[in-house]
Amino acid sequence: MRQKGSHVRMKHQDDRVVSIPCHSGKTIGKGLLLKIMRDADLTKDELIELLD
Repeated sequence: MRQKGSHVRMKHQDDRVVSIPCHSGKTIGKGLLLKIMRDADLTKDELIELLD
């Protein structure tokens, strides 16, 4: 994991990289969240489990 500016880049063990914007006071829109989930190869249930 690394951060440059307002974006966090996370790298999976198989070299997939996901970039997540972290702007204070702003929420991630539905479309961007779906793209992040696709890039990370996560289902909705897996994401919810990780956030709990």
